[in-house]
Parts: sequence; structure tokens; C-alpha cells
Amino acid sequence: MIHDPSPRRHHHFVTPEFKIAWYAWGNPTAPKLFFAHGFLDFALSFDPVARLLAETHYVVALDHRGHGDSDRVGAGGYYHFPDYVRDLASLIEAVVPADTEETFTLIGHSMGASIAVYLAGAMPERVHSLILLDGLGPAHVGPDDGPRFMRRWLSDLRLQALRDDPAMVDLETVAQRLARTAPFASPVRLLELARLAAVRADDGLWRWRFDPLHRTRAPTPFDVQRFIAFLAAIACPTTIIRGERSPMWEEDADLRVAALRDVTVETLAGTAHNLHHEVPLELAARLAVLLNEPRPKGG
Repeated sequence: MIHDPSPRRHHHFVTPEFKIAWYAWGNPTAPKLFFAHGFLDFALSFDPVARLLAETHYVVALDHRGHGDSDRVGAGGYYHFPDYVRDLASLIEAVVPADTEETFTLIGHSMGASIAVYLAGAMPERVHSLILLDGLGPAHVGPDDGPRFMRRWLSDLRLQALRDDPAMVDLETVAQRLARTAPFASPVRLLELARLAAVRADDGLWRWRFDPLHRTRAPTPFDVQRFIAFLAAIACPTTIIRGERSPMWEEDADLRVAALRDVTVETLAGTAHNLHHEVPLELAARLAVLLNEPRPKGG
């Protein structure tokens, strides 16, 4: 019987505090590939890409806490970046236990690329290859900006408690909002994403699946030197795929790229920041080449 890799399977695992949703495509005995999605996105936005890659890999993608169908932190909690890394590491351990010595591929988009960098730098012996989709960490902010960040965070939390989660009247409106960050996506693709990105409430209006608390800004600045240390610790070949018209390439990106031992940077035509929203099949085809025709170490 021929194995059909395309159907996805929905799972969840439980951390000490949360239920984390994840999805899998393909044959569990195939080489493992993990996707980490970006800020305010969700695992199933990779579905068209995962279906193609599942022909040769067991593809796994999680909803980060507070996104998609994973649990929110709840009253009194907050989202701290190391917790995203821990959730991904917990999923990897559940799928590919460390005592098997099996390696895997990590693909991260935007915020998910940062998560993948932290994980690959912390456990370099486990990662076979790393692919970063239009993400190499956020803009650097100096340590002197710490007080300003903390003040803004406290203000954001206060305002967040006072305002309602914004609602949308129909799926077409959801799709229009998504088009702001995926300007080259087709109308059909945007509606497909809208059905997954929002949920219809009892009042008939549509609201985002992600926790509105994510709209508050972080209490501490991004530390680029700390991030570069993780980049330098990565031992596997790394490919960075940029969006042709993405605004997300930071001024010090070359410095960050230079920290990687074995790296290739390329651009995907006809895309902005959300490559997988805009040209999922073209992206999947390029990833399939990278995954199945790996370049030699140092190439």
C-alpha cells in the first residue's frame, strides 16, 4: 500500500502549565522536520508547505502558547521568550527523544526563526540543519532603553485590561487584515488563512485566535550580543531565505549572518515578510530542494 503523506494529524502535549497544540504530516519513521511559526501566526499556516515536504519528511508544527489552539497564560501570566523555546524543546523531546541520538531539521519564520536560533544554539549536536524564513532576530535596542521599555510595558498592560478584543464582522474583513502583512497573497489564500486565524464568537463576530495580551510590547529590550552568541554556537548548515520586498532585514543583519559558521542567504521572489502566506507552493519547492539535496559542510 502506498503511504499518503498529505493528511495532517492534530495532537497536543501538556507542559507543567499548558496544553500545546501541534500537527503532524507524513510518516513518523521519516527524517524529522519541525516548524516554528511567527508572531500572531499559527501552525496550520504552514499546511500547504508541510503537505509537500511530507513526501520525504515527518513534518511537525506547533502552536506557540497563546497562539492558535494552544492554551493562553491566563490571569496574572505573561509571555516570556524562553518559554517558547521550552515548549518547542518539549515537543521535540516527545517526538525525537534525546536518547535516540536522532537529529532533525528546524525551520522558523520571523519570531519562530529567533526561537529556532536559541534552540539550535543551546543544543547544536541535535540539529541537522536550520532554515530561517525572513527572520534573524528583531531590531537591536541599547541597554539604556531598559527603563523606557519597562514603562511602556506597564502602560500597555494597563490599557490592555481596559479595552475589548477587537472584533471583525466577517471572514472577508479578517482576510483584509491579513493582507496587510501578506500583500502578495492571493484572495483565495487569504480567505483560507482567515478561517484558521480567527474564530466566530457567540455574538456572531470574528476574533483572532491569539491572546490579545500578545499585543503588549516586551518589558526588556532585545539583546543582540546575546543573540549573536547563540548564532555562533550553531554547528549545522544554516539557510536564510529572505522575502524579496520584506522590511525585516535589520541594519546589523550582516553582523548577525557573519556569526554563523556555515550559512547561505537567498531571496524568494514575489514575497514580502510572510513567505508561506504568499507563495506557499514556491516556498515548499525551494525547501524540498534544500532538504533533499543538502550542500556539503562549509558549502
